[in-house]
Amino acid sequence: MARAMRKIIRFLAIVLTAYIASNGCVVNGRSIHSEDVELEKELAAINKPSIKTIETEYGDIYDCVDINKQPAFDHPLLKDHKAKTRPSLALEKILRASRKDTSLLETNPTKIGLKEGCPAGSVPLRRATKEDLRRAKSSFKRLSSFEPSNPGQGYDVRIVTTPPANVLFKGIAARMSVYQPPVSSQQSSTALIQLQTQTETKVGSIQVGWTIDPELYGDSRARLFTKWSEEHDGTVDGCYNTLCSGFVVTNPNIPIDTAFNDVSIAQRSQVFQWMMVTLDPLSQDWWLSMQDDNIRIGYWPRELFSFSGFSVGGYNATWGGLVHTGTDVSPAMGSGIFEDGNYNSTCNMVKVQVNIGNTFVSPYDNPVQVLQSRCFKASKQNTHPDYRFQFGGPGGLPNAGVA
Repeated sequence: MARAMRKIIRFLAIVLTAYIASNGCVVNGRSIHSEDVELEKELAAINKPSIKTIETEYGDIYDCVDINKQPAFDHPLLKDHKAKTRPSLALEKILRASRKDTSLLETNPTKIGLKEGCPAGSVPLRRATKEDLRRAKSSFKRLSSFEPSNPGQGYDVRIVTTPPANVLFKGIAARMSVYQPPVSSQQSSTALIQLQTQTETKVGSIQVGWTIDPELYGDSRARLFTKWSEEHDGTVDGCYNTLCSGFVVTNPNIPIDTAFNDVSIAQRSQVFQWMMVTLDPLSQDWWLSMQDDNIRIGYWPRELFSFSGFSVGGYNATWGGLVHTGTDVSPAMGSGIFEDGNYNSTCNMVKVQVNIGNTFVSPYDNPVQVLQSRCFKASKQNTHPDYRFQFGGPGGLPNAGVA
């Protein structure tokens, strides 16, 4: 009797397995099988044939892909777009002018990028897995914009400025200290700059910075990240890094999701990274530049923002920190230390700038707000030759230690 029962159980298990394989389990009204099929299609589009494969010391695998065959050009709005290897001469002139005053630069830039880059004519793209895509979709939804949110969803501290009437920002920049605060698997801690345009029904935005986000990357290292979004009439397009088509990578040595090789240690050493997003006045593409000599990393083509009008400039510029937690207990932001006037112990951004009239300037003459949260603090220091500020804190329960 027992043997017969075991046979029946095995038979039912085989039948159930076959059914799941062909039809898929249904969770929240959706078949697991159909979700896997969809993810496989996305992976096939993202993971292009490689010329060379590079594995980093952190276990990341980067495929060197022909610059003209990268996933960016799978976007329906970019079918006629041709890869540019550098911005226009007009933008090059703007970038050179922005770096003339080298006396204001900080020391100790972070080390970033691959030890051995990709061959000429190819660019590095991090090889994606289905889990990467699942995590990225979840992260994109929970942090759709750099806005304040409720306990259990996120906390932020921001420095915000808006341009004078009838003026648009053509770029944003800052030199930020890079830290690596501890986070759990359901948390993230980020420092970023954001440029955005917004109407009642349309939003276009670009974010750049560093983040520790296990849900997005699968580890707890401080990594470079980029994010773009285009929202209009209830439709949302965009993603992180190169996990969808859109951003065009041009640098053969610096992937846009690379881990920072060294980070700041409070009261001991500070390392920095210069980040700049600038609108090309001729092509109207948004270019990402990094490091003190404005190395070009890549660009967001103007076609991506054809609905929101973001291809002509932004209405809001934001710098600051953002954390997320799945519980009421928040992770640390920045160095985990409240601002105290000591730039060696608190996360900070210096040489904070916006581009107005194709010239990068400090936002002194524009309305500037410090928006606090219940767990973190920020402070401006306008006496410095350039606009700078501190931000962050230890996190914990809401209202813990914050006046």
